[in-house]
Amino acid sequence: MNEKLKEVFQNMKKNSIFLMALILICNVLGCSGETDSKIPQPTNPAVSEPVTEPTITGADLVEPPSGTDAEDVSDDREPAREVGVFDLEKGTVLLNSGYEMPILGIGCFRLSQEEAENSVYWALRDGYRLIDTARIYGNEPGVGRGIQRAIDEGIVTREEIFVTTKMWTSDYDNGAAAIEASLDRLGLDYIDLMILHHSQPENDVEAYKAMEQAVADGKLKSIGLSNYYEKEDFDRLVNATTIVPALIQNETHPYHQSMEMKEHIAKYGTVMESWFPLGGRGNTQTLFQDETISSIAKAHDKTSAQVILRWHLQAGNIAIPGSSNEAHIKENFEIFDFELSEDEMQRITDIDKDQRFAGY
Repeated sequence: MNEKLKEVFQNMKKNSIFLMALILICNVLGCSGETDSKIPQPTNPAVSEPVTEPTITGADLVEPPSGTDAEDVSDDREPAREVGVFDLEKGTVLLNSGYEMPILGIGCFRLSQEEAENSVYWALRDGYRLIDTARIYGNEPGVGRGIQRAIDEGIVTREEIFVTTKMWTSDYDNGAAAIEASLDRLGLDYIDLMILHHSQPENDVEAYKAMEQAVADGKLKSIGLSNYYEKEDFDRLVNATTIVPALIQNETHPYHQSMEMKEHIAKYGTVMESWFPLGGRGNTQTLFQDETISSIAKAHDKTSAQVILRWHLQAGNIAIPGSSNEAHIKENFEIFDFELSEDEMQRITDIDKDQRFAGY
């Protein structure tokens, strides 16, 4: 019995040594039963590379082909800026053409050549980057000279300026020549936006197609319409052409707010631009003295003109007030240092009379 007990004890000793060795090996190799959550993490994890915001082009604005499931479309980049939404800090809006357009500019209606040159120069000096003229205004050469003065003095570069002109109805039968003539009169290699000046169903589609060709040729960046006041008229032209208008320029102001038309064109990513944003010559005082507008102006220590222009931008209207007065041009641009409240915006919305001041 003693020999057998001795043999058992020796076997137990060998097994104990083996077991201890096994435990030691497991500890060395990390075979413990502890979870990963207890494993110490590095104090300075690697920082991911910054995401580069994509460049927005016209292709980014095209919807996926019909029949494509949303899950099939890659979504591995930052969302593009939304078309038609005003950026009040930058003072721009992204057009459906893929180009950014300033939302406040200088209008040149009824300005002489000399007045147009000076007004454009003063506006660019004061911070404006949007200029609006038209063939029928007869001042494209003056506008071009004002632009060149500002460029020559180092105030701006051509690329920083957004130039708009319009094709007159008598030129619709030869749109290509009209575009070349405007380029020549302005002294520019390209025009940022050209607009058909009025609806003219007998030949405006062909004129618009000429502008489409000029876009393809690099002579125009964006194209649009002016004085199309009926939804059906707008759709008529859109359905007969290829490029959706980037904007419509219509008479729009607190007494004629163009609500229905704005809602309709928004479906196409088309934005509203206002001519006569302050009511136009002979009607500005009617708006300036409106009790609602004047009381809001007093509350902000601003002029009625500044309040109306600020209302336009917050309401989603590009505004192009015209003036040959150096002080007024400066005043009209000083509207980015205050904001109208929701209540004030609603009060101005409530004075809409669907009343136009012009008959054209």
